[in-house]
Amino acid sequence: MSEPHAPQDVRPLRFYYRVALKVLSLAGVGALVLVMLSGLLGSWFGADEAGDAPGLTVELADLSPGGIRKVAWDGRPVWILRRTPAMEAADARTADRLYDPASRLSRQPAAYRNAHRSAAPEWFVFIALGTDLNCPLEYVPPQGEGEGDAWGGGFVDRCRGSRYDFAGRVLKDQPARRNLEVPPYRLVSDTRLVLGEAPR
Repeated sequence: MSEPHAPQDVRPLRFYYRVALKVLSLAGVGALVLVMLSGLLGSWFGADEAGDAPGLTVELADLSPGGIRKVAWDGRPVWILRRTPAMEAADARTADRLYDPASRLSRQPAAYRNAHRSAAPEWFVFIALGTDLNCPLEYVPPQGEGEGDAWGGGFVDRCRGSRYDFAGRVLKDQPARRNLEVPPYRLVSDTRLVLGEAPR
């Protein structure tokens, strides 16, 4: 007759299972955090680089002041605004009400990290999507100093209503926390630019 099977001590085995489960859980959380950070912050790095998208030449000679040229580049809508003195004046009035006036948190080529966020004050080139949920934008024409609230016009996110000035800078107390994205582009003449080329 065989002896009854003696119960094994399973405590060491449980300990190893617990350690393995914790290590795998930490690795999973770490991978998730890495993916989220690369999605949020990764697009900010390398903003000066043209990337894989082919260059797109855009003629602007026929665009009147205050007009917007809408094109598609790199699978996203790009708007090119020909600013007027009224728009620049509206931006100057809202300068103290901006969340990120120096564009430190925003994505744009380093050469365009200036007050007008562009290669020349007359032109503003930007990705026409809100910066919090990638929603389409609406254009709001410039308003006079006494009209409406203190905001002088610009762009509004259609989903949550975040407001941006004519340089794409987000106002304080808005759902969005970053200015509109400026893609890499180069002005080759006063009325022609190439999207996808790094500024020189």
